[in-house]
Amino acid sequence: MKTPSSGENQGLAINLLKIIERFKEKNILVIGDIMLDKYIYGDVSRISPEAPVPVVKVKKESFALGGAANTALNIVELGGGVFLIGFIGKDKKAVILKKLLKKRKIPCFLESTLTTTQKTRIFGKEQQLLRFDEEETTEKIFTDKIKKKILRKAKEADIIIISDYAKGVITKDLMSLLMGYKRKMIVDPKPKNKILYRNAFLITPNEKESLEMASCSNIEEAGIRLKEELNSNVLITRGERGMLLFSDNKIVELPTYAREVYDVIGAGDTAIAALALSIASGSSLNESAVIANTAAGIAVEKKGTYPVSLKELKSKVLSEESKIVDFDDLKKIVEDYKKKNRKIIWTNGCFDLLHIGHIEYLQKAKNLGDILIVGLNSDSSVKALKGPGRPIQSQTERAEILSSLKFVDYILIFSETTVERYLKELKPDIFAKGSDYSLKAMSQKERKAMASCNGKIVFIPIVKGKSTSKMIEKIKNG
Repeated sequence: MKTPSSGENQGLAINLLKIIERFKEKNILVIGDIMLDKYIYGDVSRISPEAPVPVVKVKKESFALGGAANTALNIVELGGGVFLIGFIGKDKKAVILKKLLKKRKIPCFLESTLTTTQKTRIFGKEQQLLRFDEEETTEKIFTDKIKKKILRKAKEADIIIISDYAKGVITKDLMSLLMGYKRKMIVDPKPKNKILYRNAFLITPNEKESLEMASCSNIEEAGIRLKEELNSNVLITRGERGMLLFSDNKIVELPTYAREVYDVIGAGDTAIAALALSIASGSSLNESAVIANTAAGIAVEKKGTYPVSLKELKSKVLSEESKIVDFDDLKKIVEDYKKKNRKIIWTNGCFDLLHIGHIEYLQKAKNLGDILIVGLNSDSSVKALKGPGRPIQSQTERAEILSSLKFVDYILIFSETTVERYLKELKPDIFAKGSDYSLKAMSQKERKAMASCNGKIVFIPIVKGKSTSKMIEKIKNG
């Protein structure tokens, strides 16, 4: 049996890029809490004599769209069409906000309330020192005029985003009005309004919100419980730890795509914008989550509220997918690394429903040398090894998720049920296996292949209680 061709591997990236290219054809309706973000930057050289707090010498001030407005901005930057509906005040902050919306060419319908919500963040050099909020959180009244506008735009939209920051816009009245559109609704939720989200297509709480909404302390249990209680798919965002997707009978763990997490401000808005455009463009939930996670990974590497551009997203997808190679290319890559005296590590597996056990294992494998190559069982070989019903995720999805791990250097999809061929030809310095294996359990041909090139077989301790089979069983048993 042969490994997938170079063209097939390139197809993984091409598939995601085709989805992203369709963003410009889609229209997203954003309804929610609109905010103005203010940033004050300065230097700190002394402590105040009045109180034990730093004195900030102000150098610069700037404003940015926040909340639902930042979600709308991200959609525009990613090439999509958007319409924003919400409330602002009758104040100077509203004037600034309207100018920003006009500058970014974001069409909107804004009702007036008492105060425009503003979050002010104060930075001393690169460190955030303080945030203070000005807000009015009373429940907003939806007039017949705004209701008529909402219904017309909801009918036209491919996806509806509900951006809930608990400032009074997301109400029972609003959600009742949109009852007929819930299956094309994505909600960025707040725990206090949990009951309003029932039957939405997808909710995207962060880790803290999900634990509070589910009234439990285990993140996987929280996701399963929310999925059942709300009859919705659930994507839990976890900052620098990536995301967890709960859909159908799957739990998919997506590690962060960021090289370095600098600032998480607005990253959730970026993620939900990319998610909505991906789903509207016909991608699966898994593919949409991968794209959203990629976009969020770009955002957290930047300072402040940062809208990710279409160009940046395409570039990131291409750079990650370049890790997926065919065997002929991999042989040349390994040969070059060997000339540079780099230590090559090979490991392989199904990696179906990637979980924390997989991630810790791969991190430890990478620490054994310089270049980590992951042999990924194709769909046909997973079925041969694991039986009918597996894999849960396709080889494309599994490869895309693995490619996001910064400690994974290359991925080879292969169709055999053993890997002696690859060990013989690549001659890795290390063959890493989980501690649930042993020399006796391994293929004799694989052991001989490593012996012939003076390579070592290293068994890495696995995380107890973590396996795909147990995850599947847990989902089935509720």
